[in-house]
Amino acid sequence: MLVVPNFDNLERWARERNLTYGTRAELIQLPDVQAKVEREVMSTLRELAKFETPKKVVLLENDFTIESGELTPTLKVKRRVVEKRYKDVIDAAYAAGDAMAASIESTG
Repeated sequence: MLVVPNFDNLERWARERNLTYGTRAELIQLPDVQAKVEREVMSTLRELAKFETPKKVVLLENDFTIESGELTPTLKVKRRVVEKRYKDVIDAAYAAGDAMAASIESTG
């Protein structure tokens, strides 16, 4: 699942916890931030069946826009455009998850 956080709230939360970052891109890379957003996303989706629940939550710095070609004029997501534009980010998230699962299996 691709998520653009509410940066006003997230930056306030990060300041309260004395997290250090320079840019929003750096902020969304912090493990504490990623864990917080993932917890919030998953808690709102807890009523979904397991197969409906997203396996990964990837944070993005910028909203989808009509101008960038990611939204239609009626504000529907152009899935093919988004999948193509964020392919590397999505692939990296799944690769990291697969590497962690393999590590857990080999030590288990």
